[in-house]
Amino acid sequence: MHKSRAKITQLMKRTITIGLLGAVLAVAVGFISTNAISATPFLMAENEFSPNESAYMIGHVEYTVRDTDGQVKQYAQGDNMIVDKGKNCAAKMIFDNSSNAALCTITSGTTGFNFIAIGNATGAVSGDELQLDTGVTVGEIDRTPGTVTIDTSGTDTIATITTATPFAFTSISSTTVQQSGLFDDGTPVSGNMFAMRDDIGILVASADTLTVKWEITLQ
Repeated sequence: MHKSRAKITQLMKRTITIGLLGAVLAVAVGFISTNAISATPFLMAENEFSPNESAYMIGHVEYTVRDTDGQVKQYAQGDNMIVDKGKNCAAKMIFDNSSNAALCTITSGTTGFNFIAIGNATGAVSGDELQLDTGVTVGEIDRTPGTVTIDTSGTDTIATITTATPFAFTSISSTTVQQSGLFDDGTPVSGNMFAMRDDIGILVASADTLTVKWEITLQ
């Protein structure tokens, strides 16, 4: 009897030990799995955006070429690059227009990035671009004011800048418009550039006109 009870007691202790070990292993595996799949709640709270936060500006450009009869000859569209200078100027104009001159020099009387420039040079676009590209016989062709509208009817805010008067090409026989830029100054090859589009490839003749519509979406 004593030996049987001793064996039963020993077996129960062994079963309890195995059970506790299994529980510990289950907790450990669960903890490792949770960390392997996703961040801990503290890390998620630190890195996730609130649904009310906004962090994006997206640019899109449309080009419409018309002949002397007003008929559409060519249409093109595409996304642009918001360059570093544009982001720096936007931050300065929004948060501190009285200092940080090194980030962006804003000319007195500037009303915003509402001038559209076009050019017939081309090159790889990077964030540090300041003006449209130039070459020996190519570069910025013209720059014109744009009409600005701001749409707040949807979840995003959309600023649209459209050429108030279409570009005309009376002084040239033909050329290929390759680039466009959005500036805060109406004088060619000057001012700060907010955004740029390259490799447009629109052929225009002397009697054609070109309308450019630039949309900046703030999400």
